[in-house]
Amino acid sequence: MAKKRTAPPRQTQAKGARIVSAYLENADVFRTAKSAGTKPKGPAVLVLRNRPDFDKRDFDRKARDLQRLGQDGALKKAPSDRDSNKVYDPSTGKRRTRTNVYRDRLIRNLTKDGRLTQDMGTPATNKYLANKNVVDQLYAGKGPITARGQGLDPDHIHELQLDGEDVYANLRPMDAWTNRQLGSDISVALRDVPEGTPVIVKVIP
Repeated sequence: MAKKRTAPPRQTQAKGARIVSAYLENADVFRTAKSAGTKPKGPAVLVLRNRPDFDKRDFDRKARDLQRLGQDGALKKAPSDRDSNKVYDPSTGKRRTRTNVYRDRLIRNLTKDGRLTQDMGTPATNKYLANKNVVDQLYAGKGPITARGQGLDPDHIHELQLDGEDVYANLRPMDAWTNRQLGSDISVALRDVPEGTPVIVKVIP
């Protein structure tokens, strides 16, 4: 006689469940050490996996870069410092996040040859039309984002929370939804990891 099933099918269990894009493979090691007040051994093993609602190309590129940085020994849990990303912006005379300054610089660079005019054949107009989608996505990223493809964010290639540098050379545009969700999941995954702990990255295709 077949053994009676005591748990719902895997498909039923997974239905409606939120897929996590980042988790710690050895999370119990760090939870146990935190509870005991001891120092955990070895690096934190951060696992990244794509989600169906992510921009796959952007996720893959981000995950590959973090995996490479981990292999190079460049990743570690960084202290939380919300003011570290603020710089003086001479155009406004105020302190702003470097990501916002970078976003505005990209927009200015992409539109510096002029806006749309009735003369649809000029090189300047053609260049604007070619860049228009990117510009619109950068503007959209200034507001709330609820799905893939709604906007672009400046993303730190080497995550700040993994000891990346806050410099313009460490920034590039990324799908805003993928960026924000992945960054949030990484933060949750590392919550029990002490500052300064080395991190290595595994990627689930």
